[in-house]
Amino acid sequence: MTFVLDRLALVREQLDHLYEVRERVPDAAALRADLALHNDVLFALLVICQQVIDIAGELSARRGISADSYRKAIRNLGRDERFPAELVRELEGLPGFRNVLIHQDVDLDAKRAVTALRTLEAVERFVAIVRAIEAADDTTT
Repeated sequence: MTFVLDRLALVREQLDHLYEVRERVPDAAALRADLALHNDVLFALLVICQQVIDIAGELSARRGISADSYRKAIRNLGRDERFPAELVRELEGLPGFRNVLIHQDVDLDAKRAVTALRTLEAVERFVAIVRAIEAADDTTT
């Protein structure tokens, strides 16, 4: 496998896991009430955020585009016509959310985590586009 495919596999694994557990998280109170579930959901969201950022950085590097910050790596996706502008806008919040998950977990608003749990479609679209890019690159090499 490649750097990107390895990371896509991690994203897929965590997305599938979140789909399995999200019925147990009807609201923020449920997330706060179960420490194991809380930690499970936050870790899966963190892994997804970091892997999307890492993939975006790799795609930037492949095109010779500077990505000197996580946010810039995500924004650089917009320089590739395969990534619709609205998708890039949806993904732009991932670096900030990742930072909150890592640095401010104590103050994390559980509602924000529940919202993220309910809005995974942008990540799914990202995964599909990157898979197509990798498949196309694989056939040209």
